[in-house]
Amino acid sequence: MFTLKTVPLKLTLLAVFVTTATADEPPKGAAPLDLKGKTVQRLEVSQSQIGYTSTKVFYTLGDQRAVVVIDIDNGKKGFPVSGKVCQFAKEATPEGMAKWVNNQHSDGLFPDVPEPTATVKLPADACQSVESKLLGQKKANDTTYNEYRVEIKLAETKVNDQLRLQEFKDSVKVYVVAK
Repeated sequence: MFTLKTVPLKLTLLAVFVTTATADEPPKGAAPLDLKGKTVQRLEVSQSQIGYTSTKVFYTLGDQRAVVVIDIDNGKKGFPVSGKVCQFAKEATPEGMAKWVNNQHSDGLFPDVPEPTATVKLPADACQSVESKLLGQKKANDTTYNEYRVEIKLAETKVNDQLRLQEFKDSVKVYVVAK
C-alpha cells in the first residue's frame, strides 16, 4: 500500500513547488485573445435613448467564438474599468454573435441569438484607466456632457484553461454630466 510516509521528503517538496510555481501561469495550450488582431470587430457604445451612459466596448473574436466586453463607468471619479469574457459554442456564427452584441446595448431586436456558454469576469486589477483628457462638451436630451478621451489598459490575464487575454491598450470616449 502506498502512503505519504513512503514518499521521500525531497520529492514531496518538489511536487508542491512545481504546483505552486505554475498555478498562476497561463496554460501552454491556452489560446491568446489578441484584441489588436486584424479580424477583431470593435464596437464602442456610450449613448442610449435617454442620453450618454457608461461606455461599453465590445471586441468580437469570431474565429475564437469569444466577445470581450469592457465597461468604463461614467458616474465615478477616475473612470473605473471592468470587463468580462463571454465564450460561445462552436456552432455560434460571427453573425449570431454580432446580434448578441447588439442586444446587449439596444432594444434587444434579435430574438434568436446564441447565448454565451461561459462568462468570466476579469479581475479588478487587470482592468484600469491610465489617463484621461477633457475634449469638450456635447449635448443630448437637454443635458450637457463633458466628453473625455480615456486611455484604458488590460493586463495579460488567464481567462480559463482554453483562453488567455493578451495585454492590451485602447482609447475610448466617455461622457460625464457637466456640473
